[in-house]
Amino acid sequence: MEARELTAERKLHAIAVDGSEFDICLAIGKPYSISNDEWACPVWLDGLHNDLHGPHGVDSWQALQLAYALIAQLLGYFIQDGGRLYWLEGGEPVLLQELMPKMPVC
Repeated sequence: MEARELTAERKLHAIAVDGSEFDICLAIGKPYSISNDEWACPVWLDGLHNDLHGPHGVDSWQALQLAYALIAQLLGYFIQDGGRLYWLEGGEPVLLQELMPKMPVC
């Protein structure tokens, strides 16, 4: 992964349904303003999807939320298709709920 202004990053190990193994680097960049009412947030899933375009929102908060949701959705599709995710350290399985917990609604 080239130098990027990252907000958060996590590395995982993946096994696809065909048995191929690879590492995935999940990353979310710093949201940036495009105009007065449009923001974008860079997002990467290097190893799984290498050419993602960051989502756009009405402000930095929404753009960041959409980036997080995009990662959760794409990892969910990978798992639904039979893929498996593991923590790099120790090789323990990763549950999507552990990686992307849902926030309680007040």
